[in-house]
Amino acid sequence: MKEFAVYTGLRLALFAACFAVLWFALNSWLTVFPIALLALIVSSILSIFVLRAARDRLAANIERRAARMSARLEASRKAEDQD
Repeated sequence: MKEFAVYTGLRLALFAACFAVLWFALNSWLTVFPIALLALIVSSILSIFVLRAARDRLAANIERRAARMSARLEASRKAEDQD
């Protein structure tokens, strides 16, 4: 769960940084909503490259949890079959 919180926080921080840069660069030409949409697009593209390590840690954590749940389910199924 920690990796999820870290990754989400990093995504929000990246969005905020993109929004701030675009706000200072485009404030005189655009309103808040188009700047926010542009920041969302830019931060989404940047996150593919910048947050790769955090995303890989999150994916590994999810995979471990899924494997544990699958093993518990299989053990429970085997215990039912033995009864």
